[in-house]
Amino acid sequence: MTYNFTRWENAHKKLAIDYLERNNKPDSLPKKITEWIKVARPRVEDKERNFLTCPFWIPIYNDPHNYQMIMGGRQIYKSTTCTDFIAYVATTNPGVQICYVTHDQGSLSAFSKQKLKIGTFLVNPVLSKFLRHPGNIGEISLKNNSTIYLVTDNYQYRHLEGKSPTLCIIDEAQYQDIEHVGRVHQTMMATKGDVKIFGIGGEAGSAYEKLWNETNQSEWHYDNPDWRENLQFDHNGLVIGEYLKDALSGRWIPQNPSSNSFHGYHIPQTVFPTIPLTIQDAVEKYKIHPRFSIEYQKNMLKDSEFKSHVMGTFYNSPHRPVTKKMIDDCTNNYRYLSLLKYNEIRNLKKIFGNEITVAMGVDFGSGASGFTAIAIIILWHKSKRIQIAHIEKRPPENQLKQAEYITKLFRASACDIGVGDLGYGAIQVKIIQDGGYSVDMGKHFEGVTDDEFFGCRSTSDNTKPIQIFDETVDEHGDQVGRIQIDKTSSIEFLIESMENRVHHPAFSGEKSRSRAKLIIPSKNDYEIDFLLKDLFSITRKDLQNLEKVISDPRQRPRKEYNHPPDSVMALVYGIVALKVDKERKWNWISG
Repeated sequence: MTYNFTRWENAHKKLAIDYLERNNKPDSLPKKITEWIKVARPRVEDKERNFLTCPFWIPIYNDPHNYQMIMGGRQIYKSTTCTDFIAYVATTNPGVQICYVTHDQGSLSAFSKQKLKIGTFLVNPVLSKFLRHPGNIGEISLKNNSTIYLVTDNYQYRHLEGKSPTLCIIDEAQYQDIEHVGRVHQTMMATKGDVKIFGIGGEAGSAYEKLWNETNQSEWHYDNPDWRENLQFDHNGLVIGEYLKDALSGRWIPQNPSSNSFHGYHIPQTVFPTIPLTIQDAVEKYKIHPRFSIEYQKNMLKDSEFKSHVMGTFYNSPHRPVTKKMIDDCTNNYRYLSLLKYNEIRNLKKIFGNEITVAMGVDFGSGASGFTAIAIIILWHKSKRIQIAHIEKRPPENQLKQAEYITKLFRASACDIGVGDLGYGAIQVKIIQDGGYSVDMGKHFEGVTDDEFFGCRSTSDNTKPIQIFDETVDEHGDQVGRIQIDKTSSIEFLIESMENRVHHPAFSGEKSRSRAKLIIPSKNDYEIDFLLKDLFSITRKDLQNLEKVISDPRQRPRKEYNHPPDSVMALVYGIVALKVDKERKWNWISG
C-alpha cells in the first residue's frame, strides 16, 4: 500500500494553520476603556491593576473630550496611561492610525520597545494576538489593519505630515516645540481625532505654560481634606484595600471653568497616598527610605526640579524673565481699560498737559515679510505709572507710506517724543523728522523734527545704557537726531516696569495699595494677545569665557538677551523715549 505523504503533509499544515488562526484571532474587546482595561490589560509589569490609590485617573480615562492636557510630577502613571490610550484606540477601531510623539530618538526607542511592544502587547495574552509582526521602532502594525506610528517632534512636527491619526499622544511635551502644536491639528482635519498632551511642569512664561493656561486647569480635591488621617498602616507600610474607595473619594474642580474647549488635569505627587509627605512618615508609617517623601525631595532638589518633577508646576527661569504673575499684575487690574484711539490720546494730553508725557516707539520690519510695530505709551508723572495707550503691527508696505502714516499718527496723538529703529528704518526716520510728500496725493506733510523723533542704534555696552548724539551725520551725509542704547539694559527697563510696583494714586493711608508700574489695558483680549505672547517669548542668554572664570573666580557671566519680537522692541523704544525726554529736560534745567 502506497501513501501520498505530500497530500498528507499539506492537509496537516492546513489543519495546523486553521487551528493557530482560530486561537490567535484577536478577541472582540469592550468599547468602554475602563472595561477594556479589565479584559485586555488587567496587569501591568506583573502587577494586578486597580485604581484604589489613584481614583483621580478614572475620570480622565472616561473623559470623552477630544483635547486634553495631563500635567504632573514624575512617576504618576503617565506612561501607563499613554500606552492604555494607544492600545485601546488601536484594538477597538480597525483600520485607524495612532501617532505617539516624543522629544528625542532615545525616548522614542525606549517607549516603543519596552513600554509599548513588550510591556503592553507581547506580555499580554489578549493584546499579543493583535500584533501582525514585531515591526520596527517607528511603526507597529496590527491585524485589524490599524497602525501605530512613533515619531519625534523634530522640525516642528514635520514627521506627522502625511498621516491622518485618529489619536495623537504628545508625550514629554515640556521638552517639545509646543508652540507649533497647531500643526498636529492640521493632520487631523479629516479624522477630527483626539489629542492628549502629557508632561511634567516647565518654565514659566514658555509656550508650554501658555498651552496649560488655555485649559480649564482642573485640580483634584478629596472630599475629606484630612484624607491622609484615614490611611491605614501595618508592619509592611501602607495597607491597600477596599477602604480606600471611601477614604479617597473626590472630584476634579476646574480652576479656569470658562475654558471649555480644552480640558487640563494637574496631578502633583502630593495627591498620591503611596507617597509620604514627611520624612518621619516615610520611616515610621510607610517603612520606606525617607528620600521617597515629599519633604526630602523639597530639601534635596533644586527649586526648579522640585516644582517641575514633583509638583508638576511651573518655575521661574532666569532665561525667561517674564512670568505669568508679572503679566497678570499688569493686566488683571485693568480689565476696564481698552487701547485708545489717537483722538482719545490727544484729549488726555489736552486735559493733563505736562502731568503726562506721551511717547512713541517704532520697530521697523525687515524684508518682505517683516512687520513694523508701533507703540504709544503714556507716563503719568504723579504716580510714575506707564500706560500702553496704543500698539499695532503693520504688514510690509511702501517705506514712504509707512513714514507718512507714522508722522501723522505722531502728530494726531499729540506725542511729545519718539524713538525709531535706525537699523531697518533709516529712510523712514529721516522722513518722519523732516517731512515729505504723500505717495498717494503728492501733498506735502510736515515732519516732527529731530528734536522730537530720534533714530536709534543698539550696541552691547552695558556701561553706556543711553547716549544722545545731537549733531551726528548719518550714512546718507545728513544730520539726524540720534541716540544709541545698550540693548540688554533697554530690555531690562521694560522688564523692571513690569516687576516694579508703585502706589495707586486713588488710595492713601491705611487704604494704600500698589500696582505694577506698567499698565496693559486688557478689556479686549484681541487687542493685546499678540503683545502678551511676545512678552512671554523674551529670553535671556548668559555669555561667559570659561577660561577667564576658571582662572579668575571674580569673573561673572555677562547677561544678554536674545533679540525680542517687534512689538516688544517697540515698547522698549517707547520707554527709551521717556528716558531721553527726562534727560533732555534735566540738561535744559541744568543749563
